[in-house]
Amino acid sequence: MDGAYVNVPNLGMRNWETAYWGDNVDRLRTIKATYDPGNVFRYEQSISPASG
Repeated sequence: MDGAYVNVPNLGMRNWETAYWGDNVDRLRTIKATYDPGNVFRYEQSISPASG
């Protein structure tokens, strides 16, 4: 079963980036690289910053 409670990621979900953020993943990586390049704000399923 796929799904999650708000702010509680489903750690067993496959393709969670696409499931949660759809086509916005690349744009969100770029934003993350600007505002959190050291990936300080992270958890099991957070978006990692774009490398560049």
